[in-house]
Amino acid sequence: MNYLLALWCLSLAMLRQRKMALLFPILCFFTPKGFGLIDVAALPYLSLNRAIVLFMMLSFVLYVMAAGFRIKQTHFPLASAFTILGLSFLASLVSNPDTWASDAVTTFMLFSELFFPCFLIWNFCQSSRDAERALRYIYIAGIVASIYGTVAFATHFNPFLDYMKMTTPTGRVLAADYSGSVRGARAVGMMSNAITYGAFQAMTFLIGIFLLRANRSASRLLWYVLGQLVLFVGIFATGSRTPLVFALFSTLAFVCLARTRHKIVVVQVGVAVCAIASVIGLQYIEKVMDFALSVFSANSAASQSGSSLDMRLGQALIAWNFFTDAPWFGGGVSKTRSILSSGAYPDFYGAESAIFQWAIDMGAFGLFAFVALFTRIFAQARKLPNQSGRAVVVGMTAGYIVFVISTGVLETMQFFLAIVVLMFIAEGRRVSAPGRYHALERIAHDAISAERAQPLG
Repeated sequence: MNYLLALWCLSLAMLRQRKMALLFPILCFFTPKGFGLIDVAALPYLSLNRAIVLFMMLSFVLYVMAAGFRIKQTHFPLASAFTILGLSFLASLVSNPDTWASDAVTTFMLFSELFFPCFLIWNFCQSSRDAERALRYIYIAGIVASIYGTVAFATHFNPFLDYMKMTTPTGRVLAADYSGSVRGARAVGMMSNAITYGAFQAMTFLIGIFLLRANRSASRLLWYVLGQLVLFVGIFATGSRTPLVFALFSTLAFVCLARTRHKIVVVQVGVAVCAIASVIGLQYIEKVMDFALSVFSANSAASQSGSSLDMRLGQALIAWNFFTDAPWFGGGVSKTRSILSSGAYPDFYGAESAIFQWAIDMGAFGLFAFVALFTRIFAQARKLPNQSGRAVVVGMTAGYIVFVISTGVLETMQFFLAIVVLMFIAEGRRVSAPGRYHALERIAHDAISAERAQPLG
């Protein structure tokens, strides 16, 4: 199946670049890192997801060559931030000559899989309507993946996970549902990691809030309530606190920043979700809140068999020691992975924080580059004309920062950046010159804004 899907994506990338770019975020639900395409001991591991990124890159390069190496100016809003990020990856590689042979391809792919999907989406998605439609399809795909994950967790039967394990025979990349861990089995859906799966659902949950800003039909609002409830249950089934905190923190930030009209809609949805959940049992709501808040308590976290503040402090001390060995450009993009695989630092556990990993692998320059990327997203979000759309992007970005600091990136940034870019386009942030909208885009956006301003009913 993985080879057939790869062949289909290759043909789609070559013949229908725009369709492939807009389809990619949906494919992210079904092509995690643990879904291998080439896993032979003598060759570098290649996941299906990275293969699709390579296909899109190859087709775009051929497209540019056919156009006489002329690239149209699209004024990609994250271009400057990605330039700094690319330089930080390059500096990490160049400053560690001993790892050039092993890290050159990895460094290139780590940057490319972040940059190219969202750049190609910006390049090929030409209108707010197309972006809105793409987000709606992603939302539906997320709900389908959440239903599958919850059912698989409840029935203890996940054929997709079993097939994924077959695609990685060398064991270099693992896909597991944690059934043998202290905390017990956790929902992983079609992902290879429960936390990654939870983060994808949290971002899908926020897409639902974004789409609600244009909703005026009571029947459609009911469908959104059911969809949000499915996603919330799916997040809780992962048994991971950080995706739950991600969703709740982002939603709270949205409620604080959005227009009063949209605050009321989201609060109404929240009340409806809680009411439905109360039918099942109030104790489950209390359990959800205790579970989410336990991430901030050392004692509670320990009782949940998860990460605690004391554990993070111990990890920070180990990370600091390695950071000071190469403070400016890091020890190479595979440094943290080498530390973990050596088993010499058991108290470092899985280095569950993006700050630890970025500091060790890419040094101060790498930390600065990622700060610049998030800062640029906030700056662009402030320019969005619709207050509620701006509130979702800001809230989701703030929640995502909390998530990656708490537990690491875990293959989620690619999807996060694609969603952010689609939200920018949906809110009319395509420009023909700095600070100036396309005339047609402005007309379309004004019409959409006027339509959204109508009262609910």
